[in-house]
Amino acid sequence: MLAEIFYWGLIFINIAWIAISRYFSIFYFARKENGNLWAFGFFNVLSFIVLALLIVVYHTWGWGITQYSNFVYLLMAILAVMTVLQAFLGKEPKPQTAN
Repeated sequence: MLAEIFYWGLIFINIAWIAISRYFSIFYFARKENGNLWAFGFFNVLSFIVLALLIVVYHTWGWGITQYSNFVYLLMAILAVMTVLQAFLGKEPKPQTAN
């Protein structure tokens, strides 16, 4: 029972993080504060690692909860795509120098 609560708790926390990260990424991108996207990309990588560890632990010890692991893989794919987009869009434009 505790294993199921921990499993679903981590999944719901990561779903909430994806929503928050997406909202603030759009917010900062719209305000042309692209440098802030790098921080969200870093935290997305941490979230990805947590989900990967979750899958490894639950597949290794086989607590019988891994029937929903495709959903976790989907969350991991969303995090990976968001991280790549945030890294690409997080580049600050180089200031123009006067000649």
